[in-house]
Amino acid sequence: MRTIASLVAALVISLPLIAHAQSADCAAVGTAPASATVPQPALSAKISLALCQAENRFGSLQLAPDDASIKAMSGAAAPSLQLLDEVIQSGDAMYAPIATKAKAGLLVAMAVRMRNSIPPITATTVGPELAQHDQAHAALEPKLAAWLGN
Repeated sequence: MRTIASLVAALVISLPLIAHAQSADCAAVGTAPASATVPQPALSAKISLALCQAENRFGSLQLAPDDASIKAMSGAAAPSLQLLDEVIQSGDAMYAPIATKAKAGLLVAMAVRMRNSIPPITATTVGPELAQHDQAHAALEPKLAAWLGN
């Protein structure tokens, strides 16, 4: 018998794959079966829809390590975070924890995308270029704290 932790892990791992595969049409993953007679399929569909829509919105952003990009990322994530909060607030024993994990994963993904907006260094990055890179990360990290719970 699968534990709730293994189900959460499996769903959270598979949702980005589902979202990516359906990026052109999130409605397909965000619709509960018409035959559903219990709320769980709708909760599952809401989680899938939230992640699919976030992936689509994030993919259209041109990010830079600045306040405007952080605002754009927050705006892009807001509808998805709202959907996940609705599932969390449902209190469903299975899907509320899954939505909580998905929300945490989404917030981490937002921080990673912002960190990746800083040009990477190479083995030959030294001196002022390296210092500038480190300063850019040092300036960005406090701005990401709200997403990461720091």
